[in-house]
Amino acid sequence: MVSESGSLPLLLHNIVLLEPQSTWSSREVIEWARRALGRASSASRWRNRFLLGTGIVSPCLQALRKMLASLVVLTLLAAATPFVIEAQVKHNYGNLLDMSFRFYEAQMSGNVPSWSRASQAVGGWRNKSHALDGTGPGGVNLDLSGGWYDAGDHLKLHLPLGVSVSLLSYGALTFEAAYRAAGQWDIAVRNLDWAASYIAKCHTQASDTPAYNKFVAQIGDVATDHNTWWGRPEQQPEGGAQGSAGYRPVWLITTANGKGADIVAEAVASLASVSLLLKRPGAYSNTTKAASFLARAKQLFEFAKTLNSGVWAPPEGQNAYTSSSWNDDMAWAAAWLCRADVDAGASAATSSACSVAVSYWKPFIGNANVYGDVNWDRMAGMAAVLLRDVGAGTATDVATYNTAISNIMKRWLIPSTQTCVGGAALPCYTPGGLVWRDAWGSNRHTANAALVALAAARGDAGAGLEVAYSTRVNRNCWARSQVDYMLGSNPQSQSYVVGYKPTTSHKAPEKPHHRSSSCATNYASPCTWAALDNTDPNPSVLQGALVGGPDRYDAYTDNRRDYVKNEVALDFNAGYTGALAALSGLDAAITKAGCTWSSYCSMACT
Repeated sequence: MVSESGSLPLLLHNIVLLEPQSTWSSREVIEWARRALGRASSASRWRNRFLLGTGIVSPCLQALRKMLASLVVLTLLAAATPFVIEAQVKHNYGNLLDMSFRFYEAQMSGNVPSWSRASQAVGGWRNKSHALDGTGPGGVNLDLSGGWYDAGDHLKLHLPLGVSVSLLSYGALTFEAAYRAAGQWDIAVRNLDWAASYIAKCHTQASDTPAYNKFVAQIGDVATDHNTWWGRPEQQPEGGAQGSAGYRPVWLITTANGKGADIVAEAVASLASVSLLLKRPGAYSNTTKAASFLARAKQLFEFAKTLNSGVWAPPEGQNAYTSSSWNDDMAWAAAWLCRADVDAGASAATSSACSVAVSYWKPFIGNANVYGDVNWDRMAGMAAVLLRDVGAGTATDVATYNTAISNIMKRWLIPSTQTCVGGAALPCYTPGGLVWRDAWGSNRHTANAALVALAAARGDAGAGLEVAYSTRVNRNCWARSQVDYMLGSNPQSQSYVVGYKPTTSHKAPEKPHHRSSSCATNYASPCTWAALDNTDPNPSVLQGALVGGPDRYDAYTDNRRDYVKNEVALDFNAGYTGALAALSGLDAAITKAGCTWSSYCSMACT
């Protein structure tokens, strides 16, 4: 393999004009071209030199030149958009979609059902846990068992929970055909029904009078959970006093405290979006429950309007997710109520729910710094995507959604020259090709952007209608390159999905920062803090979990103590799951058309 340190013109000269010094495989040539051309400041100049050069002195080099003639077009394009060349490994996105929901089933709290593929009933390691949530010191004397644990801990935190459920629902509804073709529709609906049922349970006091409502913001104490217990949730003490490992307070949002519209709005988005899933045909279709969820969503939205004194924070202890605003969450929630109204037959142009949604969106117009990222603290961009899908409001309103989505794409679909190594502003490309935004959960940020790109690339709906075919292709291929990086198509051959190695030469996380899977499957075997530093892989494989991800230089170590790069979380997998569904559908369509991703991305096959 040729050294990467040489200059591009010299390297091209050595390949094209002189006898080669070594024998290169086609894979080596492609890899060299991708990396070398990616650093070129004037690719077109060297393209001309390659194509017009003279002095080929042997038949073998003439054959090589012919072979590279078609490749050079792709490699030169890759210098500007480094996602065109066919990935070395083909990933089965439908299978990965299935794996992602296995992760959510492993996060179940309460009476874990036998249909959870992580349950002991089917050979897994999970069982009934925290059945007394809602009672005991700091409780509210209600059964609040159920739901999903947030991350590698045993907290139930309802801001990231609501964002995760609503993003998962968005992916399922938007790419419904792909979900069904992959055999994942019923699995998705069943899991999201589980989560939404818990959210509805946390609506502890429901009323059509806004001020009479109450909603649970959080169960558990951050310091208690993070500092006093490493072990199985099934064996964690319950009902303990403050300071003990069993202390799991319940924090309520009420009109009296005046804060918490951010969390309540995400509950609205979750309940409204899951109601739409339950209305559709399938093994777990339930129109009665769908109506109940939507009714609660409307009550909670009116309740959220009364909570305008600030974002929520626990009245004591640490805050795991410090929200910066509630307005983005309200815009996302309102957009879902608009979508539900249109789904029921209302006109997107005249629906009162859509008019309200537009009013919550308008303060974000022109504020790309706020909506440019999508994550648990930034949901305005997704509100624009959803409102564009629905076509809410006037033509002028629709134009503002399109502008916002284009701005998100400009932020993330950056030139290959915008590199982290070169000190470029964030987001920037890592040396291996990931567009990197933030150290904590780097994969999560990029996966969410990939979901936006795929949603905005549909030729039959949403923002894709207003852009050229080439733009849609560009968005799809960029999203694929980013997801594929997470799946192991990177120079390190490092998959960031637990339990997924596309080839035997790939690595996958084996020691994620995750309590329950780090414990022996035999409950008689003690699990203590010693498990945190156990050098062996986690005894149970947390199938499908997307870990945090690398730093801006692609550095990553599979270290259980590294909760920045190697923890898992509900929201890490949320946008990623929707992106997998979209890619599964695209992959099938490209194959059916007799194309490959290379020919599709290079516009050689439509």
